Amino acid sequence: MIRTLTFSIASALLLAAAGPAAARGDRDRDQDNLREAAAQGQVIPLNRLIADVRSRAPYSNMTYLGGPQFDARQMVYALKFMDGSQVVIVYVDARTGRIVGRRP
Repeated sequence: MIRTLTFSIASALLLAAAGPAAARGDRDRDQDNLREAAAQGQVIPLNRLIADVRSRAPYSNMTYLGGPQFDARQMVYALKFMDGSQVVIVYVDARTGRIVGRRP
């Protein structure tokens, strides 16, 4: 009984530890895919996307917060801006530079 319980707890701990490592692996793969796509000209460089969004109203009056996130499946960046006291997330297609969404 104690041996089974010990094995169950050890297995649960190993599985819990594997989750974050797997997530890091996915992010690393996303970054590798993004670098390869940028090198092949399939996506617009991030600094150019940020500059383009910042040049458009109403984002030109907002502060860019940095820390962009990339969704490799949709090829979309999430860029964070501060509008007064509210955080605004702008979703930008990495291939075209088109704004495809905003929250809020």
